[in-house]
Amino acid sequence: MSTRAIRVALSLAVGLVLADASIVVLALPEIYRDFDVSVNAVIWVLVAFNLVLAIAAVPAAFVARRLGPARVTCAGLALFALGGLFCGLATSLAPLIAARCLQAIGGAAAVTGALEILPFAVGSERGAAKAWAAAGAIGAALGPAAGGLLTELVSWQSIFLFQVPPAVAVAIPVLTVARRESGETWRRAEIQKAGRPHLAANMALGLVSGALAAALFLIVLLLIEGWRHSPIVAALAVSVMPIATLATAPLARSVADARARAAAGAILVAGGLSGLGLLPKALIVATFPSQILVGAGLALVLSALTETALEGRAPQAIHGGWTIAARHAGVVAGLLVLTPIFTADLVTERGAAQQAGTAALLDADLPSTFKIELAVRLGDRLAAEDGKVPVIKPAFEPLPSDPAERAHALQLEATLQDQLDRAATHAFSASFLIAAGFGLVALLPIGLGRSGKVSL
Repeated sequence: MSTRAIRVALSLAVGLVLADASIVVLALPEIYRDFDVSVNAVIWVLVAFNLVLAIAAVPAAFVARRLGPARVTCAGLALFALGGLFCGLATSLAPLIAARCLQAIGGAAAVTGALEILPFAVGSERGAAKAWAAAGAIGAALGPAAGGLLTELVSWQSIFLFQVPPAVAVAIPVLTVARRESGETWRRAEIQKAGRPHLAANMALGLVSGALAAALFLIVLLLIEGWRHSPIVAALAVSVMPIATLATAPLARSVADARARAAAGAILVAGGLSGLGLLPKALIVATFPSQILVGAGLALVLSALTETALEGRAPQAIHGGWTIAARHAGVVAGLLVLTPIFTADLVTERGAAQQAGTAALLDADLPSTFKIELAVRLGDRLAAEDGKVPVIKPAFEPLPSDPAERAHALQLEATLQDQLDRAATHAFSASFLIAAGFGLVALLPIGLGRSGKVSL
């Protein structure tokens, strides 16, 4: 097996695992409807994976050093695939979350083991770190769009079931390396003492990842639950972000100064999130400029901070484990901080929109009997949606037969739906702005760098 094939397989393995940290985002509304649970409950499908990945990354790296990285990578991919199979077959939330934890343990073994093998396939530790960081950044960016397309075209279960064949396929080239590994050699290598992790770079990674949790999670819920678009429309809309990431990747490779690259990326992420927090109206295209900023920032900052955290540190698998731990601990913190904020704001804004809608209904130039019937139907729609932002068009059917009354009814419908859309948009504003603050705070550890590198 050629080194190029092994390099591609390892990069795909890293991208597949780190995409899984966000791939389920667009499926969350379908999952909590299927399982009849709340947003606060279903968020643990994301939190559990990221939390276990953060906890398991460093121990998995030590295991890879002791038992052999190719063996551990193959075992991790097998466990990841098995977890994906269990996820796809889950019939309730608890088994799904348990299977996600199993996936995370396998994923931790795969990505840390891959980093230990990559220098042999790439030819240098520096090149391996760049390839590993790039694969992770692209995987994280592509995850939501891929998950949305699968949810709409097949089902949310297909997101997990479709991961099984690629995980098995990328393990095959790595098996050729595993067969040549000497367990005794890797046990002796474990005697090497791992140096202290790069605290500043990992701290910045955690903060930026907390900010990116908003970009990858909140924007999806805004599109689906706030503005009531279908998963496939939302998937196409959020594809702007990974496109921007891919387009910016060559620039990231051309900027040698890691500190400048990291600072520019953090500022772009914060700027994009601020734009999402200040959206003028419920319009998909209005999110595009902000998504472009976030996607470009992601390409710059994740690569710079990951490469800096690994620069000159050995064994790389151990320090790669620390970067994974920092990134996904940041995602968990972002999700746990922001989710209760936007859910509380959504309830508040929904209540304000209902009051404004009641006033508009009372003032409408329509017959009293139609208003009373409409009020009952609107109440039924709100109750049926159980706290979510409703689509109120069905409540207006059938429309009055009189042309003048019909025109007034359509105008009222547009007014009420616009008020609800504005309320949903505003409900996410505070969370996006807080997430932008995470990105700006990341500039503090980034600013500790000297001579073009982030350092203590």
